[in-house]
Amino acid sequence: MKHLGDAEAWEAAVDAVKGEFAALPAQLLEKVRDLSAVIKEQKTALHELTRSVDGEAVCEVCHGGCCETGKYHFTATDLLAYLFDGKQLFTPDFRNGRCPFLAKSGCMMEAEYRPFNCITFNCERIELLLRQADVDKFYELEKGLRVQYALMERMFGNTFAYGLLANFERNGKNDGILFQ
Repeated sequence: MKHLGDAEAWEAAVDAVKGEFAALPAQLLEKVRDLSAVIKEQKTALHELTRSVDGEAVCEVCHGGCCETGKYHFTATDLLAYLFDGKQLFTPDFRNGRCPFLAKSGCMMEAEYRPFNCITFNCERIELLLRQADVDKFYELEKGLRVQYALMERMFGNTFAYGLLANFERNGKNDGILFQ
């Protein structure tokens, strides 16, 4: 099989998940929809803690240094949230030498759609601004979010943590992405 570039692999992976999503049985679809909603709520809560100390301004000053990589962070779990909401998916830029999901204005994704690795990372600058109770709450939410992602993976019998592109490269070309 011909090796695909990142942009072509992204399009093929998204199309594969869309096809699998359309074929999900109603009962599984309902369970995944509910779990996706919980995941989005937890991501929003994590982001709100960061926003409470103006974390976006901290990121703007350092130009998103933690966002330099990220090609494999976006997972099938993250894509499912877009599909459930009927939300327009962004177009990553794999040519910029940085995270393909980072635009000049910041992350291409709203907080509740961001990948696990991105939404659960706080640099020291931000963490030092948080009260200890908020730091504890942040890590409690991170732990809960990790559990929700694991539940999603168990529903499909697959490991999504490696990212949509890695899942596609590993097994999606032949066997699908959602189901192994």
